[in-house]
Amino acid sequence: MKVNKYVLIGLATAVLIVFYALFFTGGKKKMELLAAPPSEPPRIMAPSGDVRAKEARVQAVQETVKWDRDPFTLPSFLMTEKKAAEKQRVPLKLFAIMEGSRGRVAIIDNDVVGKGDTVAGERVVDIGKNTVTLIQDGSTRVITIQDAR
Repeated sequence: MKVNKYVLIGLATAVLIVFYALFFTGGKKKMELLAAPPSEPPRIMAPSGDVRAKEARVQAVQETVKWDRDPFTLPSFLMTEKKAAEKQRVPLKLFAIMEGSRGRVAIIDNDVVGKGDTVAGERVVDIGKNTVTLIQDGSTRVITIQDAR
């Protein structure tokens, strides 16, 4: 008996599809579960007395615990380093402010500086009529012309 090759390929494909449907998709078991609707909704069980006792103990401990410090602030050693760095700023004296064709310049501790220059580790941000604004590590300070009396 001679069989056409297209018929043979078709039969092999049909066998593979049936095999796949039965073993990998769950076959009849899945259809039976879908066919039978649940008789009543699942019940949610209340926690047992043991669980409630544990919850009460945890809540009692949480009420007695007090925070020593704010957990969202920097650690204390970093705060003291920052304050120490601010205290270590060199006292600067502003002697004069002059205005020229290229803008204002200031004489601070015998140094002539303009906007954007650095003096004693601080950058000059702004030069006003009587003040100079300096910035260092994100903190600013303003120095003014002192009267020589």
